[in-house]
Amino acid sequence: MKKIIMAASIAAAMVIPAAHAGVTIYGKMHASIDYTDVALGYGVSSYYVDLDGTRVDDDNFSGPLGDEQMWGVNSRASRIGFKGTEDLGNGLSLVWKAETGYDIADGGAWGGARNAYIGLAGDWGTFLYGIHDTPYKMSTGRLDPFADTAADFNAPTDFGMFTTNMFSFQDVRAENAIAYVSPNMNGLTFAAAIVPGEGAASYSAFVPSAFPGDDSDCIIDHDFCFDIDEDIHDGLADAYSVAAMYENNGLYLSAAYESLPTHSTSWGFDGSSFSLPTRQQDKYRLGAGYTMNNLTINGVYENRTRDFGSISIFEYDQKLEADSDIWQVSAVYTFGNSALKLAYGQGDMSLAMSESNLGETYSAFGYTGDLDAAKLELYGEQEVISVGLEHNFSKRTKVYALYTMQEADLGIKGSAQGTDDGAGPFDVGGDSHLTAENDTFSMGMIHSF
Repeated sequence: MKKIIMAASIAAAMVIPAAHAGVTIYGKMHASIDYTDVALGYGVSSYYVDLDGTRVDDDNFSGPLGDEQMWGVNSRASRIGFKGTEDLGNGLSLVWKAETGYDIADGGAWGGARNAYIGLAGDWGTFLYGIHDTPYKMSTGRLDPFADTAADFNAPTDFGMFTTNMFSFQDVRAENAIAYVSPNMNGLTFAAAIVPGEGAASYSAFVPSAFPGDDSDCIIDHDFCFDIDEDIHDGLADAYSVAAMYENNGLYLSAAYESLPTHSTSWGFDGSSFSLPTRQQDKYRLGAGYTMNNLTINGVYENRTRDFGSISIFEYDQKLEADSDIWQVSAVYTFGNSALKLAYGQGDMSLAMSESNLGETYSAFGYTGDLDAAKLELYGEQEVISVGLEHNFSKRTKVYALYTMQEADLGIKGSAQGTDDGAGPFDVGGDSHLTAENDTFSMGMIHSF
């Protein structure tokens, strides 16, 4: 009995100060049981070599690359947080939040920092700084009916051995953010954020060179070197994000723009990762949603452009740029305590080197000559279909089942034309790509507190 009284006294001692300070403890427990079937379809490659106007070599080949099936249990954005306010008088309040992820599936106690900030709020809006979703992300968060599930529209595309973020919407929770959110003005809200770089480095020139040459600016030998032009980001607004959102009578509209000079495009293959550092990535996003009776229809479009600087081929530099377009439409129909959800989306991208100028000379592997033109492009496209059924047991507890399918085609192609001092005029080219499909069935349970 004494132990019970002591435990109750300790609990009361902890709760009373928290309640007095206006602290709210909240969170979400969300985990799913998933079955994933990844089928890497056919790898297709072709190439040709023309010398002095005559085809001397070409080939086409393809073959299956295998598949993989896997069951798993995944924690999906489970979290716990603390938040509070303090009335400072004259309509001014201090606001704060400290939230962290919690992995309830794999045994990891904490799953990484989420929104955590301190700031001031009043009739003029809210000013805060710390870790926070960018306005760009905030602008369309409500337009994804499958948020935080296996069909989340900003999750990287997973094809088993091959993963990529090229086809998904890119949302950022920025560290060191300084943000302002306006009050609601007849349905219209503005938000803006800047992010100091704090001395972080990015590289405006990405130069892998497989050809002997001047390696004075390379960090390793010239066989495969990186010609680094380092940009140190130490300003107040090295990255920035702005958004406008409007809501009235069931209609929701949003427009957002974001510039991220330190963002990167990444790939993973067979347990290894590879990324291209960027000088700057510029994104804009448009969103719309409309609710009428039991039906809600949403749409989101995003365009991304990225400048990777220059890539060196045969000892001279060419501009390397990327462009991506991603869109999704979705619908949610509610009936009773349940909801039927549908989503369809597509994404395509091109990472291309600009065509060379006439008359460039080269010297590689004992060959010399003039290179008239050279092209190199990484390209791809993806299609995603998702369908799900959700049932709410209460305002805080629900279960769902969903199916999502991703189909993608990823490839790289290149060509070069010129005149070799020994072999004469040449025209060479190649194209390699693979097809892949990812089918996922997911059953989950969510409890908010």
